[in-house]
Amino acid sequence: MFKLPHLTKKERAWVLYDIANSAFILTVITIFLPLLYELVYMGPHVADGIVKYIEIDGKNVVTQEYKDLWIPGSSIFKYLTSALALTVALLSPVMGAWSNYRGNKKKFFIIFLTMGLIGGVGLSVPGYDWVTLLVIFAITSMGYNLTNVIYDAFLVDVTTEDRMDIVSSTGYAWGYIGSLIPFFIGLIPYALYLFGIITPESMGVSEYLMRRLTISFAFIVSIIWWFIYSIPIIKDVEQTYNIERVKNSLLLSFKRLWGTFKEIRAYRYIFMFLIAYLLYIDVVNSVIRLATNIGGDLGVSDMVMLGVIVMVQVIAFPSAILYGRLTKRFGGKTMIYYGILTYAIGVILVFRITEDTTYFMWFVGALIGTAQGGIQSISRSYFAKMVPKEKANDFFGFYSVFGRFGGIFSPFLIAFFQVRLGTNLAVLLLLIPLAVASIILFFVKAETPVVVHE
Repeated sequence: MFKLPHLTKKERAWVLYDIANSAFILTVITIFLPLLYELVYMGPHVADGIVKYIEIDGKNVVTQEYKDLWIPGSSIFKYLTSALALTVALLSPVMGAWSNYRGNKKKFFIIFLTMGLIGGVGLSVPGYDWVTLLVIFAITSMGYNLTNVIYDAFLVDVTTEDRMDIVSSTGYAWGYIGSLIPFFIGLIPYALYLFGIITPESMGVSEYLMRRLTISFAFIVSIIWWFIYSIPIIKDVEQTYNIERVKNSLLLSFKRLWGTFKEIRAYRYIFMFLIAYLLYIDVVNSVIRLATNIGGDLGVSDMVMLGVIVMVQVIAFPSAILYGRLTKRFGGKTMIYYGILTYAIGVILVFRITEDTTYFMWFVGALIGTAQGGIQSISRSYFAKMVPKEKANDFFGFYSVFGRFGGIFSPFLIAFFQVRLGTNLAVLLLLIPLAVASIILFFVKAETPVVVHE
C-alpha cells in the first residue's frame, strides 16, 4: 500500500481510490484504447503492409493512404466520446439524488464499479470487430464515470471543509504517480514487441494478434490494480450525510432533483461557477481522452506520445500537491485561472504542430502536466466548499452533469471540423470555451454562496 502521511484513515481510503481509477484512465482510456481501436478498425490492413509513416528528408511523414483509411475511424471515436459524455451527464444527477438516501451511496458505488471492472475485462478479450469493441468500451466507460460521480460526493464524508483542498489535490497527485506503476508493468510486452525483442514469429502468432495480445495484457493489469485499490474505500468509508430511506425513493429522487436544480439557480455563485466549469473542464477532459488520438492525427509517433503522456503523469504528481498548497495562499479561483491559461498556451502550441514540428508535443505535455491534476482537484474542492453538506450528493450530481457535459462539445467540434479545416485548426477552436469560462469565472465573487430568494 502507498504511504500517505497526514491523512486520516477515511481520507487515505478515499485517496487510494484515485490511485485505483487513475490506472484505468491512463492505461486504457488515454493510451491503449485509441491504439487498440485503430488496430481493430484498420484490421488486417495494418499488419498486412499499409505503411503508416514514410521517411522524407529524415522525417517520419504519415502516408496519404493511411490518412484516407484512418481519419473516418478517428472521427467515429471522437463522436462516441461525445455521446458517452452526454449519456453520463444525463444520468449523473439522477444517481446523485438517489444516492443521498441512507445506504445507497456505497451500494451504487459498488454496482458501478463492478460494471466498469467487468467491461474492462471484456475489452481484454481478442477476436471481435470494432463495433463490438466500442459497445464494450461504452459499458466500462459508463461504469467508470458513474462510479466517479459517487466518489466525488464522498469527499464531504471523509474530511472537513478546511482540509478539502489538500485532500482533493492529494488524491489527484497520488493518482497520477500511482497510475504509472500498473502502466509500466502493462507496457512491458508491448514495448518488447515494438523494439523487436519478441516477434510474432517467435510467438507463433500473426502480427495483428501479437499487437492485440500485448494491449490486452496492459488492460488486465490496470483492471486488477483498479480492483485492489478500490477495496479500502469500500471497507473504510461510510456515508455521513444522508436522507432517511423512504418508499418510491427513485420517484422522489426525480422530484428532489428538480427542487435541487431550482435551488442551484438560487445560489447565484454556484450556478455561475458550474457554467464556467462546464466550459473549461470540457477542454481538460478532451485533452485527457483524445491526447493519443489527436497526436496520431498530427503525425506524432506512438513512441513519442507514450513518452509525452508518461512525462505528464510525472510532472502532474508534484504539481497537483503544489496546487493544493498555493490555493491556501492565492485562493481557488486564482489557481483555476492559472490552469485555464496553461491549457490555452498548450492549445496554441498544438496548433503549431506539423510533421516537421512534432517535438512541440513535448512542450505541450510539460505544460499540461503542471495544470491537469491541479485544475481538476481545486475545482472539486472549490465546489465542495460552496454546497450544503446534507445535500452534497444532489449538488455533486449536478457538478458531475456539468463535468460530463464538459467532454461533449470539444470532441464533437474537433471531429466535425477536422475533415473540413484540418486537425490543427480544429484543435484551435478549444480556445473559445476557455475564453468564455474565464469571463464567467471573473464574476464568481466568493466561495461562500449567496442565496438569492426568488
